[in-house]
Amino acid sequence: MARSGFAYIAALGIAAAALAACGDSSTEDASSTTTTTGAGGTGGTGGMDGAGGSTGATGGGGAGTAAPEPPVLEMVMPMDGVLHIEWSTPASCDEIEGERKDPMNEYAVAFTVAGTKTSRMDAEAFEDLEYTYRLRCKVGEIYSDYSNEMSGNPTEEE
Repeated sequence: MARSGFAYIAALGIAAAALAACGDSSTEDASSTTTTTGAGGTGGTGGMDGAGGSTGATGGGGAGTAAPEPPVLEMVMPMDGVLHIEWSTPASCDEIEGERKDPMNEYAVAFTVAGTKTSRMDAEAFEDLEYTYRLRCKVGEIYSDYSNEMSGNPTEEE
């Protein structure tokens, strides 16, 4: 009976190691960072009196935190010599981060607003240039993917 108890404990250690190997999932790309983590698994117990055993195991497991849905840009329109940006937010965001680029510069953060906002006047976009915008939602420390892109020139009235 004692040996079967040790075999059971060893089998639990192997099962825990297998579960731990399947539980960690992380993704990262240049546009956003989303990490999914969980608590580590439980290790096995070594055998006694030469009965053998398994080594302890740790690893990821459990459910993680999913990234929020990105906002959807709906309009970039010239208004009073600057650009007016409007969007909808399918997720509950803590903040909305807006990035802007122009023909001479890459994307850079142009504004950060409360997650309840759905529009913004970009007073820094006033030159006769084509400005392109993209947005992302932030919940805690997790960012969504970027939204669609939209462009506008503040000096061109439509």
